[in-house]
Amino acid sequence: MKIALHTFAVASSLLLLATTPSRAVDYAPFNYSGSGDTVITGIRGASAIDGDAVITGSLSIPNSGGATQAIIYEGSIYSRDGTWTPLTPTISGQTITTSTLYGPNTGYYDPSLGVNGIRAVGSYKYSEGGSYDHGLMYTRIGGVSTWSQFDVPDSVAGGTVLYTIAHSTMGSLVVGNYDTQLDEGHAFVYDINTTTFRNFLPVVQGIAFDSITAYGIWQNANGTYTVAGGYSNLANNVLDAGYLVDYDPTKTGNDAYTHFASFQYGNQPLASLISHFDGIVATDDGYNLTGDHATLASPQNQLGFFAHVTRNPDGSFNTADWLSIEYPGNAITSGNTVYGDSVLGVSTGSTSTSYIATVPEPSSLALLGLAGLTAAATLRRRA
Repeated sequence: MKIALHTFAVASSLLLLATTPSRAVDYAPFNYSGSGDTVITGIRGASAIDGDAVITGSLSIPNSGGATQAIIYEGSIYSRDGTWTPLTPTISGQTITTSTLYGPNTGYYDPSLGVNGIRAVGSYKYSEGGSYDHGLMYTRIGGVSTWSQFDVPDSVAGGTVLYTIAHSTMGSLVVGNYDTQLDEGHAFVYDINTTTFRNFLPVVQGIAFDSITAYGIWQNANGTYTVAGGYSNLANNVLDAGYLVDYDPTKTGNDAYTHFASFQYGNQPLASLISHFDGIVATDDGYNLTGDHATLASPQNQLGFFAHVTRNPDGSFNTADWLSIEYPGNAITSGNTVYGDSVLGVSTGSTSTSYIATVPEPSSLALLGLAGLTAAATLRRRA
């Protein structure tokens, strides 16, 4: 019986691969037309129209020594003919020198923001505020824009906070990172309604992380949130692995976290040096994700990826299907954010550009076929 099942699995996988056209990922540059380099960092759908979205990022300021200006794109990600708006934060009593916006939310997902409303978070520096980044929030409701600073309090951090960087927002929550020393990262979750901070995922399954990030957040229909990021735990030989975890803001302590799962690129822990989740979007059966990876085979090349993760019947996360995102001609590609089957990010090398990479459906099917072949080979080895 085992042999028959194995034979059927191999035959099915081969048939799938044979009938699935081989199609490459479609890459295209995606940049602001004015001066400065564009860095795309986050995206959220803006309506029920496929491709209609809000994109956040930054624009380098020429001859500024590395300073950036926050920027937002509104419109279709497929035609790429929407509107780019460079933004200068204004906060009373502060001379702002550099700013970046990350993962946004829109009125389509949060009715309290209204039609065409936007909330985006990020980081900034100002002359009176020292040399480290501060948390930044931008809100546009009814055409009126407001800016505010929010930093993790020293009382929550248990020490003097050097910087706060907010990475993503959805629903009433913001996730991001802070640090009290430069060699160790901590994650936070901020509740917009109560204006309170919590340390995010300080310990899970008995593991105290050496460093942890919280980059992407998605609000689920049941009131929980799924958060994506990365962590290191050198005691367990983990240099940088991605993770997913469900978070319930109505609970406290370890009870707030369920279904923690660790991920390493290609599902090959021994070959993966870096596997970090940066962006997350829900699908009908789970989540699409993007981020960065590097392997022992080519440690000098940092590349992006497209990953798909489904849920098991008990709510836990399944293993991921992976596809490398490599902008043509460049050794470095980052996967910063994801919308549907499209990854957006930045690539540097012979050229420097923000980009959009669309993963065709046949490629996804090919991934599933390869996964079937791998599973079949595993069954054969066990037999």
